[in-house]
Amino acid sequence: MKASARRNLDPAHAVTVWRLDGDDLDSVRSIAGRSLRTYDFRQKPDSKTRISLEEFILSWEEVFPFAKADVLDKWEVNSLNAEVFNHYIDRTKLGVPGTLSATTTAKLIAYCLLIMEAEHEALQAAQVEALRFVRPDAQDVVNSLVARARPRGAKKEGADLDYSVQFCEAIRNPVIKAGVNNAAVNRWGLRGDDRKKIEEAGAGEEQS
Repeated sequence: MKASARRNLDPAHAVTVWRLDGDDLDSVRSIAGRSLRTYDFRQKPDSKTRISLEEFILSWEEVFPFAKADVLDKWEVNSLNAEVFNHYIDRTKLGVPGTLSATTTAKLIAYCLLIMEAEHEALQAAQVEALRFVRPDAQDVVNSLVARARPRGAKKEGADLDYSVQFCEAIRNPVIKAGVNNAAVNRWGLRGDDRKKIEEAGAGEEQS
């Protein structure tokens, strides 16, 4: 096997792996504590060990490095809503390692789960009204948000403040996507084919 040519790395774009310390984990724990619900972030629902948000974030520190601090930390933004997301979050860098701090990542996971809670409630109410007594699962909620975000588009008036659009943008970040996925599946479950698709996708990520 031939050795590949060594690339010249640009120090300006190098990502420093920030080792999370006690203060970081305390902040993440505080964010989880402010949630209206205690979520389980384990990847496989059949596992007997629950995973907290701080444990989940810690498991990603080398796979997808966090920034030591970002703009939300600088301005001490405690929580997210549509206006705060639109003002502070750089959508173009959500998928770039080292852009978001662990604390901001946790805030975005909590924000996305809050959006999903509201969407699930709306879906369930619509099904009851239609006399369809089937509880929406995690995939139903995601599908609904994606479908609602699509016609808005990135350039439509008001799209920047649309919760469904912001949800779809936030989960471009692999840590946020995995955290939201795990918590949602453990919260609402998956039916048949949906569960199989998620498990196959998870297996593919572990092998990559």
